[in-house]
Amino acid sequence: MMKDQTLEKLAQSLTGDSTDIIPFLPYLLQDLWELGSSPEEMLSMIKNHILLKEDARVLDLGCGKGAVSIRLARELGCRCKGIDLLPDFVQYAREKAAEYGVEGLCEFTVGDITETVQAERGYDLVIYGAVGNVLGSQYEILKALAGTVRSGGHILLDDAYLAEGNESTLLFYGEYLRLPEWKSLIGEAGLKLAAIHALDEEKPSYAEDFSNIKRRAEELSKAYPAKRELFAQYVRNQQDELADLESRLVGAVFLLGNALKYPAE
Repeated sequence: MMKDQTLEKLAQSLTGDSTDIIPFLPYLLQDLWELGSSPEEMLSMIKNHILLKEDARVLDLGCGKGAVSIRLARELGCRCKGIDLLPDFVQYAREKAAEYGVEGLCEFTVGDITETVQAERGYDLVIYGAVGNVLGSQYEILKALAGTVRSGGHILLDDAYLAEGNESTLLFYGEYLRLPEWKSLIGEAGLKLAAIHALDEEKPSYAEDFSNIKRRAEELSKAYPAKRELFAQYVRNQQDELADLESRLVGAVFLLGNALKYPAE
């Protein structure tokens, strides 16, 4: 049975206030294939900064519907293993892998990533794409991810940091660091910041995604009137998170490597 704490963090990572929303997430997010991380952004970071050989082993933690893994398998020939807690997402990922002809390269499994990181080792690349605090604090996340990559391997971490000069309170809950704090923790975790791509000047538009989620929430409210407030709160959380990303936070993809592989600056 899944730990209650893991379920709570899963709900938070997908902008839910409570675990009550989890059974409805597949319906609410049915119009979205890319959940959180952009496959294009992840692919660009790899092509621009590291040499990932064909047949490289990739672990995608909190893979959602498999959009990132499938793109990497298709473009680079990587062997990807994706883990997610929601069976509906995993099934969708398997179907999309077959649709794109990479089912032989992609393995998608239902599982608890808090347990996965304790068992999986020796990967060339590990992806933690917009999964939030499921693995704990920022330092705990970095240490857990560090244990899953081989010597010379890399980590792609999609997260966010507080915008420079921003002192306002976040609308949606979450503990975010400033960029210097991130850099300090990365070193303390035994990792090296190989590259970072901040989305502060090219903020993507989430208007269509938000519109689809709002529409699905309205449909659920009609089907489950007693849970109307649950769905309304989910929509408000989505709106608050988007507002934070537009003005208070900077979305960023960190490319991290084994510190022993790089010379000191």
